[in-house]
This record gives sequence, structure tokens and C-alpha cells, in this order.
Amino acid sequence: MRREGPAVAGDLVLLDDRSVDQAYAEQLADRVATIYESLRGQPGLAPSTRVDRLFTELVELCGDDGGDLSPRAARVLGDERIVSRLAGLHELCAEGEYLMETHWSRRIAAAGRPREVLEQFPYIGNYRELTRLEINLLRCFGVEPGKARRICFLGAGPLPLSALCLHEELGVPVDVVDRSTEAVALGSACVNALIGPGAVRFHRAEAAEFEQVADADVVVLGALAGLEPEAKNAILASLRQRLGPGAVLLVRSAAGLRRLLYPAVGTHELGGWERLGVLHPLNDVINSVIVLRRP
Repeated sequence: MRREGPAVAGDLVLLDDRSVDQAYAEQLADRVATIYESLRGQPGLAPSTRVDRLFTELVELCGDDGGDLSPRAARVLGDERIVSRLAGLHELCAEGEYLMETHWSRRIAAAGRPREVLEQFPYIGNYRELTRLEINLLRCFGVEPGKARRICFLGAGPLPLSALCLHEELGVPVDVVDRSTEAVALGSACVNALIGPGAVRFHRAEAAEFEQVADADVVVLGALAGLEPEAKNAILASLRQRLGPGAVLLVRSAAGLRRLLYPAVGTHELGGWERLGVLHPLNDVINSVIVLRRP
């Protein structure tokens, strides 16, 4: 009689690729759910041995799937254990990132040799690589960011390394905007310790309400600016009204399993923009980048 189900060779169960992917997706979803509950159970998410280990493992689990939504990623993201926790997971990641940046921003600002402390920051290479990817992506579409009057970064947080990297790569003045008074104070002190005041200006404002964004030729919308879809839509709608014709907007998003770390920006949220392209890095850079132009 023919046996139904997986083929068996001795004690070895032979599974087809689909079964292997399904089993892997279930294990991954279970592990992500366990990490989520462990992070929720911590007394705080400021950097510590335990918190750092949990976040590092989470990033490593997501990091091997940077492209668009693969069947494996779709299975994980569709798993009920993930669906029920995804919004909470984004909130935990945002809080953990803010507290990590706060810790390092204070260290850099207080250091006698701030550049040396900056180089100790474990993700400085990722920031530099993402910035260079974004600059080269703009040039692919005929935009020379080095000729911009100003660049504006919305949602920079307390450690505005992307804005710093943009200025150092291009020599263009950068406006940094964040809704948090604390983030603006910390970010300003950190950047002033590194390069002095003037070239990077700081503003405390809601991303959807910053009127001076109209002076920028290139705008970068941080992945955590507008964590909820409604907030992100409000920012995008405001930028469509405020930016001048031909101004370019880089929207940081996430793809594949990296959607577990950052919310993805869907095409339905991009109406009214000229869409130039999208980049899904497959290396250690976590964020995807969507390139839009104001018609």
C-alpha cells in the first residue's frame, strides 16, 4: 500500500521545499513571538546585556530576507502569533532604538574625543552605507543631491547620524526635525560635539507641520516618523502640499521579514507622487528606500 505524506528513507523524513519552508516559518514565528514576550517582560528597554541580546537576535532573524515579500516571509507575517503582535513589536523596536540612541548620543556629546566614541557605535557602518546607497539611488534618477539648497531629515531621533552622514558626504546644509524636545536637545549636542554648530540645524516640530520643509530640494522621511499608517499618511499628504515641484522625497520603509522591525509603506499610501524607484538592500542595511518626486 502507498504511504501518504512525506517520503521516508529509513529514519530520515524527506520533505519537499514547501514543507521545509513552512516548518522554518513556523519555527521563526514562534521564536519572534518568544522574543517579543521576553522584551515585554523586561523592566526597561535601555541598553543592557539581556535587552541587547534579544534585539540582536531579532535583527539577525529578520536580516536574511531583505527583498520584497517572499513566500517564507509571507508565511511568517501571516502567522497569527505575528499578526497579533506586529503593532506591539514595532512599538518595542521603536522604544528600544530610541533608548539605544539616547545612550550613545549622551556618550558622544560628553566625550573628550567624540569621534572616537562615534566609531565605537556598533551601527555606524550601516548608517554610512545606507546614506551612500540613497545618494547613489538619487543620482540614478538624475538628481544630484550635492546641488541641493537644503536637505531635510524628518524624524531623526536623539542620534541623527543619517543627517550627519548626508552633510559629511555632500557638504549641503541639513535641517533635522523631530517631535521630541529631548531628541532635539540630545541630537543637537551630539552633532555640535562632532562638527560644531551651523551646518546641521535642529527643529522641534511635528513632521507634518514643519513649514520650512518647503525650502528643501531633498527630504528624507525616517522609518519611525509616523509609526501608525494614519500618521504616515498625514505626513505624506502634508509634504505633497508643502514641497515645491520637482522636490524629491526619500521614504524609508522595510520589506520581507524586516517588516517585523519597521512598518512598511504600501503603494496605496503613495498616491499623488511620481514614483521613481525603490531599493530593497540585501546586505546588513535594514531599511528599504522609496524614491518619490513631487509632480
